[in-house]
Order: sequence, then C-alpha cells, then structure tokens
Amino acid sequence: MSIRSIAFLAISAVLFGAGFLGIIVMQSGSPPPARPAAALKPFDGKLAIPSIDDLRVGGRKVLLCGAAFSRPQAMRALVTEAARRDYQGLILTCKPVGAGTPCDGKIASRVGDTLVVQCLTAEGEDLATMLTQGGILCGQPVQAGATYKPC
Repeated sequence: MSIRSIAFLAISAVLFGAGFLGIIVMQSGSPPPARPAAALKPFDGKLAIPSIDDLRVGGRKVLLCGAAFSRPQAMRALVTEAARRDYQGLILTCKPVGAGTPCDGKIASRVGDTLVVQCLTAEGEDLATMLTQGGILCGQPVQAGATYKPC
C-alpha cells in the first residue's frame, strides 16, 4: 500500500467519523430547558377536618409540618371528633415548607398531592402548637425539632 492510499483511507475515516458524530448530535438535539419548580405560595381558607389525618384548608389537603396523629387507631374517631368540635371552621393562613416553617430543609413541601404546611390563625397562633398542646396530635422532633410537644 502506498502512502497516498494510507493518507486517503485516514482522511476518509476521519470524515466518516465526523459525519457520524454530526448525525448523532443532530438526532439527540439539545435537552429541553429545565422548568423551574413552581413556587408554593401561602394561602388562606377555612379548616375542614374529614378525619384527624385528613386536614383541609380552603379545599386543599394539608399535612401540618412537625405534627402528626400517632395515637392508637382505636382513638381516631374520638380524636377526630374533639378536633372538629374545637377547631373546625377556623380561618387559617398556611405557608408551605420552604417558606419559613420550622420544618424547612427537613421534609419536602409535598407528599403526593398533600401540601406540607405551617398554618396560623388570624391572631398568629400556630395550629400545630394548639393541636399538640391539646394532646390531639404529637410533635415530630425529626421534622421540627422541639417546636411542638411530643407525645
């Protein structure tokens, strides 16, 4: 094989490789631009309590950050009734985790379709504090430190 043949084959191989790479790059295109996560904003509404572990504010299903029902299941109906009697219909302002709650950085702002929030009354009282002080819910130190009273 002559030097001319080897040079021709080398140039052909480089051009083939460059063309093939160009086709692959054009096929994959550029990745779609990243969509910014929708910023969750505070919202207001009346508290509805279908069940002690199904709280709704303004029609939105919420989970109070740092507080949860962790009593025996046999107590669910009794605790739900007590919570409805004392707190159903309260007007609340709720801010999602990440907007200055005791749980920021310790829990996600959503669990499925449920928003994880801190809710305050018009007087500035924290609903989770009221429910944990009343023994209805239990504070969750992993989520909110010593902010709420544990059981």
